[in-house]
Order: sequence, then structure tokens, then C-alpha cells
Amino acid sequence: MAGVAGPMLRRSTAQGTRFLLGLLVGELLASSLLAVAAYLVGTAVAFVAPLPLREVLTAVIVLGLGVADLLNRTPHIWRQVPQDFVRTLPPGRLGLVWGFDLGLLFTTQKSTSLTWVALTAVTLLQPTAAWLVLGTMAVVGVGTVAIRSVNWSRRPLARLGDMSRPWFAVMRKVAGVGLLALAVVTAVGALSR
Repeated sequence: MAGVAGPMLRRSTAQGTRFLLGLLVGELLASSLLAVAAYLVGTAVAFVAPLPLREVLTAVIVLGLGVADLLNRTPHIWRQVPQDFVRTLPPGRLGLVWGFDLGLLFTTQKSTSLTWVALTAVTLLQPTAAWLVLGTMAVVGVGTVAIRSVNWSRRPLARLGDMSRPWFAVMRKVAGVGLLALAVVTAVGALSR
């Protein structure tokens, strides 16, 4: 995103700003929709399963996601936001469409399983916090893009998003180890009640 917004900001601050605001609004709309689904599913699961069982289920899912990251098999589809829209949509609408697409979480690539862990945990353990958690993820994501874009508009950055870089594999391994530890802590907490 910074690779689009940065040059856009360099050409026109107004266009770049409209793109970033559209991105924020789109992400918040999609995360709100996803939060409603997480709340409904989580509430239904909480109705039929006691908390310790939901904690064990969360631990099992987190364990699986940690292993997936360690094996370089983070679950996601091999898809990016539609690139053709760069040439056909005005900046604000482009940001809105891409933001909504990204905010759905399931429609684009993931670098680690941390997103899935957050979605799993909020759904199974605290569904009433779904909008807060998913909305915060959207704001932090767009804020990161905005910061990188402003820096890009001053001077182009190296391709930090390139998944072939050595740091990317390390980041995924660190996430995997962290998720394994989180799974153990969650399981121990659930089973010690």
C-alpha cells in the first residue's frame, strides 16, 4: 500500500490523503462486518461450550497456526488487492475498495498467523470485544501504511514487503515460536481450573 500511497502523496498531497482516508474507512467498514460475524459465532459457541473448553479449542488452533508458521505454511490465499483499480478508480474510491478488501482479512496474503490468532481468540474467548480488536487492527494497519507512505513520499524505501527477503522467514519463525508458547500458556490456564 505504501508503494501506491507514497508516490501518490509525492504527486499530490490531496490525492494521497484521500487514498489513505478511503483505505481507513474501507478497513473499518469491513472490520465492522467481520466483527458482527465474530460476535454472532462467538456468542453461539459460548452458549454451548463452557470457557475452559473454548480455551482448549483456542490453544489447539493457536498451536496449529504456530506450527503452520514454523513450516512456512501460514494459511492464506495467494491473492492481492485488484491492481487494475489503480488506473481506473479515483484515489478516495481506490482506498475505500482496497481497504474493504483488506479489512475482510480472508481475501489477501498474510505474512504470519497472528491475524488468525487474534480473530480466533476474540471469537472464542471474548466476542463482545470483536469490534474493538478488529477495529484496532484496521487502524494500526492503516496507520502503519500512512507512516511508511509519508516516508516514501520523501524518499523511496526498499521493498520491505518482499517475501523473499531473509528477514521475512525469520519474522515468520519468531511468530511461530511465539504462537507455540501462547498455545501452551492458554492450555495450561484452561486445564488448571
